[in-house]
Amino acid sequence: MVVWSVVALVAVNLALAGGVVFLRVRNDFRARRWHRIEGRWYPALLDLLAGDTTCAVLLKHVETREVEPVLEICGRLARRVSGDDRKIVREFARPLLSGLSPALVSRQPERRANAIQLLTSLGADDEFHTEIAEALADPSPLVAMVAARVVASRKRIDLAADVLGQLDRFEMWSEAFLASMLASMGSQIAPELRASFSNAESSSTTRSVTARALAELRDVPASDIAATIIAADGGQDRTLTIAALRVIEVVGQSKHLEVVRPLLGHADSAVRARAASVVGKIGVVADSPSLVAAVGDMDPWVAIHAATALYQLGQLDKLRELSRSPGTGSEAALEALARGAS
Repeated sequence: MVVWSVVALVAVNLALAGGVVFLRVRNDFRARRWHRIEGRWYPALLDLLAGDTTCAVLLKHVETREVEPVLEICGRLARRVSGDDRKIVREFARPLLSGLSPALVSRQPERRANAIQLLTSLGADDEFHTEIAEALADPSPLVAMVAARVVASRKRIDLAADVLGQLDRFEMWSEAFLASMLASMGSQIAPELRASFSNAESSSTTRSVTARALAELRDVPASDIAATIIAADGGQDRTLTIAALRVIEVVGQSKHLEVVRPLLGHADSAVRARAASVVGKIGVVADSPSLVAAVGDMDPWVAIHAATALYQLGQLDKLRELSRSPGTGSEAALEALARGAS
């Protein structure tokens, strides 16, 4: 019995060792092949940019099995050059892009992601709608995110709705990053963002991201949507409420105070703090008593936001009075006065 156990262990070790050797040999082969192709094609592409040859001449020498690595070289070169040189590289690559079809359906997510990156970086900005849409729906979040960044960088408004439909899958990226990515597309995406923000069927996360993006774009119409959301939800959804307050804080008006003021007494301290900040931006002197009460909040984060709001409303005397009081808000009042003086 012991002998057979030893034999089995030896067999397993041999199999593992054989697997390691196989992987090393395969990787070495791939590396040598890549260096061989790069050594041949990189100088050829430089000759193309120098005007020593033409696209038609070079394309005749691209073998079918070399298409993907040649496009990889083109992609790297295109990132290093600009203007007419980049146009020349893309002109050369264009007839080869159909050769990425196998990579787009590869079993390896990294290869699919790289293929969609090459396809869109070397093709025209308004091409490959179907391929990008399919990549956005790819089972791999990596592939979908690469496609989403392509949509944003190319400002493909025609695919904006597809990106918004995938936001819940991008858990590994922060809301701030996703919102900035969407906002980078410019004001043209605002209608799509508003539709998503106001859609009760969308998740709180998606609506929060779109709210952040609308705030970055300083989209004024979004403030009315935000106020409507707060009124309808009553502050029950913490994530959604904070997102709506963020929009009102940036582009809100005094008419929105009626839905913001009640949130100064919300059960969640993050909501109270954000509401205090909003009142400081769009509030009036009549809001001072509520803010004075908020300065005494047991949560120091709420207290400092309320004190800052009083400073923004010009209530310096009240802050000085609070700073001399024995209450819990004295430190917050002192900090707000110090910040204002600096």
